[in-house]
Amino acid sequence: MDVPGGTMIQSRSSRFPARITSVKGGVAALAAALLLSACTMIPLPGKPAATTSPSSPAPVSRNTGTATAAWEVPLEPIGQPVVADGVALVYATTPTGVNAHAFSVADGKQLWTQPVHPGLEAPAVSLEPVVTRTAGGRSAAIFLQTTAPPPNNSGLEWWTAPVALDLGTGKELYRGRAELISTRPFACEGLQDMCFISFDQASRTVEHWVDLESGDDISGPEINPLTGTFRPVGKGLYSVVAGGSETLAHFSHGEVTWEKDIETLFGKGASTDLGWHFIYSEKLDLYVGSVGVNTTGFAPDKYAEQTFSLNLRETTRTVGFRASSGRVLWTSEGSQLECAKTMGTAASKLEGGEALPVRCEYVDGFVEFPAETYRGAHSKVVGYDPLTGASVWESKPVELHSWGVSGLIPTASHGDFVITGHYADSSLLDTRTGTPRGASFEDGFVCWEETFYTVPPNGPRKDQPGGNIAAGSHIAFPCLKSGSPAPALTYGALTDVSTTENDLAVISFKGKVAGYKLLKGFV
Repeated sequence: MDVPGGTMIQSRSSRFPARITSVKGGVAALAAALLLSACTMIPLPGKPAATTSPSSPAPVSRNTGTATAAWEVPLEPIGQPVVADGVALVYATTPTGVNAHAFSVADGKQLWTQPVHPGLEAPAVSLEPVVTRTAGGRSAAIFLQTTAPPPNNSGLEWWTAPVALDLGTGKELYRGRAELISTRPFACEGLQDMCFISFDQASRTVEHWVDLESGDDISGPEINPLTGTFRPVGKGLYSVVAGGSETLAHFSHGEVTWEKDIETLFGKGASTDLGWHFIYSEKLDLYVGSVGVNTTGFAPDKYAEQTFSLNLRETTRTVGFRASSGRVLWTSEGSQLECAKTMGTAASKLEGGEALPVRCEYVDGFVEFPAETYRGAHSKVVGYDPLTGASVWESKPVELHSWGVSGLIPTASHGDFVITGHYADSSLLDTRTGTPRGASFEDGFVCWEETFYTVPPNGPRKDQPGGNIAAGSHIAFPCLKSGSPAPALTYGALTDVSTTENDLAVISFKGKVAGYKLLKGFV
């Protein structure tokens, strides 16, 4: 699968703590979430491993001609579109919040627009478009919209209704009742219809499956037998909290195949509340996942009240484990996958290709609280064997001054290359070998910039006025092989994005969404 866009299923990951423990207890404070982002969104290291330097394959020639947009639409997008059935669906900010906009891929004509509520997953989970299919084969956009809370609302204001609209026409296919929805709508089993998770009257989570053809809403153990407070954290993978402990459960085709304590998988102090990112490989029967680790004696939301240092190599961990059984195959200390979330996997060993997946690893250093400053911190990028976790190649470590630096420059890719380092000292590497990939100064690429949006007021409680920021996704800008901005997009760069259909690529930039005609026979 390539990301971003180009997929019917939303990629779910979090860089902030986002556990909602009960309706009565409310939702984790936005301020605490943003505080913890400082230690969960940063790069992570692992044990030094020998760098191999096999000869790199001959460089691929790329078309350096300047790409001219076939159409452009002024907009303030917060992420890349999802493209399906000749329609590009993108989220953008407006003076009143966030709207979904559907455009014709062919000519950029706006087909429809509707307001979107981010729901209780804000600010933790990136707000991205989701498209599913009905049993009859129609594509549908699914999201939340605001509703009035009932009189007995447990003090929470962010009650929402799940809606499904025909992707091409915007016609309403389904509108649910007002609920306290904990997880935004997603495609059931990753395939069709609409699923979402809400709280019941006893503050327990319940998964719903909505048949978008009939409008039937089925929920409860018949759909998902997990108990406690649960949420999806990967394809077929759920985080479950019950009795004060967290487990990971594999749920597929109506059956829980295994459930294991998260500390058994990831070690003491591991929690998805400190950030998570899981990649699933059907070909390898494998999950590769990273979570944050709390090695202190106090709760993360109390970090700002303490004076202490955190060893960065102890703050996160990556583990490879069998999808079918949960059996751990390998562990990498001080490493994470969040830094590579924008990379596709179509060319990697995870999907039968030759390229190696990558992770970021802390080499050394500390983060100081409450100032949230970094001391003696370095991070590197590692190309690894997904079945053993073994490092095959490593980049040169970079010095860290903030969580926004990881040693990997976010770039559109199918997994076949990465840009490592930082803008003043970077390298374009072939992910098969870790050796420099030939490129000229005229070669163009697509780099990513993170986006944010303002959450609605009174959320999730009435006494919270709003104005806080939440994670959007990312927008594009043309760049050179160094990762520095380029004056224009090239036709070669268009081949790296996955949001394409009918020989057109649709890309979100700052201030606009644009469609580009692909050149057949060129790279």
